[in-house]
Amino acid sequence: MVIPCTNIQQSFLCAFSFFRTYRTIILLISFFVGSNPFAFSEDLQPGSVAELQKALEEGGIAVETKPPVLSLTGYLDTSYTYNFISAHSGANRAMTAQIPTRMESDSIAGGGWNLNQVYLVAEKPMSELNEWQAGFRTDLMIGQDAASMGMPDNITGLGTANNSGLVFNTGSFLLAQAFAQFRVPVGNGLDIKMGKFMSPFAFELMERPANLNFSYGLIFSNLIPEILVGIEAIYPLSSAFELTLGITDGGFNTSRGGYPFFGFVNNEPFSSLFIASLKYETPKKNALVTSSLLFGPDGANPPGFGFYPDFPGTGVFRESPFNRSAPFFLGDIYGAWIPQITKDRLLLAMEYTGGFYNGGVSLPNDPFIQPASSDWFGASFWMKYQLTAFLSIAFRQDWIQGSNNEILYQHIGRTDIWSSTLTFRFDLWENLMIRAEGRMDWGKDVAGVILEPLGLPGVPVSNGPAFFAAIEVAYMFW
Repeated sequence: MVIPCTNIQQSFLCAFSFFRTYRTIILLISFFVGSNPFAFSEDLQPGSVAELQKALEEGGIAVETKPPVLSLTGYLDTSYTYNFISAHSGANRAMTAQIPTRMESDSIAGGGWNLNQVYLVAEKPMSELNEWQAGFRTDLMIGQDAASMGMPDNITGLGTANNSGLVFNTGSFLLAQAFAQFRVPVGNGLDIKMGKFMSPFAFELMERPANLNFSYGLIFSNLIPEILVGIEAIYPLSSAFELTLGITDGGFNTSRGGYPFFGFVNNEPFSSLFIASLKYETPKKNALVTSSLLFGPDGANPPGFGFYPDFPGTGVFRESPFNRSAPFFLGDIYGAWIPQITKDRLLLAMEYTGGFYNGGVSLPNDPFIQPASSDWFGASFWMKYQLTAFLSIAFRQDWIQGSNNEILYQHIGRTDIWSSTLTFRFDLWENLMIRAEGRMDWGKDVAGVILEPLGLPGVPVSNGPAFFAAIEVAYMFW
C-alpha cells in the first residue's frame, strides 16, 4: 500500500513505513547472506536473529524456529470376517466351535462386522543427531484386537479384570507401548528405552495395516511375545549392524506377570527375562536379518502352559496356575529381501522360531512337583508382489508344532498345524487401503469346541481344512 505524502503527518508516516520496510529487507539479506559460509566467516548473533524474527512477524511473515514438540498419528482398521464353521456345532450352545490357534478376534464362528483397531500414537521423537536427547512414545489400541491381545493387561470395556477370551468388546483398551527414551552420545550413539515396548521378535506386528496379510500368522498368535516391560539399550555397531540388549519383567505381554498373580513365577524375588537381538541391514536397504534370544532363568508367565495329559495350555496371552520357576528359552530369526532385479516389486520374507520350558508338570503324580518339559517350533514364509501402483498380492505359509505339554491354547498333546493365506491389497488413495483375504488352516486338532481341551479322547474335533475370508478397510492419518 502506498501512502500519499501530502502533509507533515503523512510524510512522517511515509518515512516510518519506508524505514521499517527497508530494515526488513536489510535483515533478510543479512540473514541469508550470513547463513552462507562462503560469504561471511561469522554467523548472526542471537540478538540479530531475534530482531529478524520480530521484524518478519511485524511484516506479516511467520517464522517457525522449532519443530513440533509432539506428534499424533494413527489409523482406523475395520473389517467384515467370516469363518466357515458352524456357530453351534457342539452338543449344546456352550460348546461353540472355535479355532484356538488363530488370534481370537479372527476365530469367531460365522460372520460379522468388526472394529479391529483404532490405533493412536503420541510421540516426541528424537532426531538423528548424536547428542544428548530425550523423548517418549505412547501407543493406545482400542477395539476387538485390544481384547484379544491385551489379556490380562487390558481393560475390556465391561469392567472385567481377567479377560477369558470371550470378551470382544469394541470399547476394549490396550496400552500397547509407553516408554521414555534417551540418547547418550557415546560412540555411534546409545539409545535407552524404559517402560513398555514392542519386542524385536517376529516379522509381523500388532498393527494390522503394517503386515503383509490382514489376519495374524500362527507364529505371531501362538509362540512369541509382542510386548515387553523393562529396559533395553540399542546401539548401532555400524551403518549395517544394530545390537539390542535388555532386561524385562518375567511375564511378557504384561507387566509384573499380570493379573491374577497365581503365585508362582510372578512372586519370585528375581524373575526377569534377558533379551539380546542383532539386526543386519544391507547398505542399499533392500534386505535385513534379525536374530533374537530371550532367556528366563525363573520362567516366563505368560505364556501359560498346561500339564500333560489332561489340562491344556493357555497360550501366550494368558497365565496358567501350572507354570513353575524353571528355565525358559526362546529364539527367533527372520529376514526380508527385495530383489533389485524386480525393481522393488517383489518382497520375500522368512521366519523361524523355537523354544523350550522345563517348568511344566504332568500326571499322575502331584501336578505341582512332577516336571514335564515343553518345546515348540514354527516357520513362516511370505511373498508379496506389487502388480501395479494400485494392486498388490501377498501370500503367507505358516507351520507350528507344540509338544505334549502344550504352549498352544486349548490343546493337549503334540500338535502340527498349517495355514495358507492369500491377500489382495488395493491402495485407493495415499492413506486409504482395502484388502480382501482368504485363508485355510489344517492339521491335528485345528477346530474344536469351547471349554473342552482339543486332544482329549471323545472330544469332537476337526483336522480341517478350516476356511476364513475377510474384507478390510484401513484409513491412516499422519
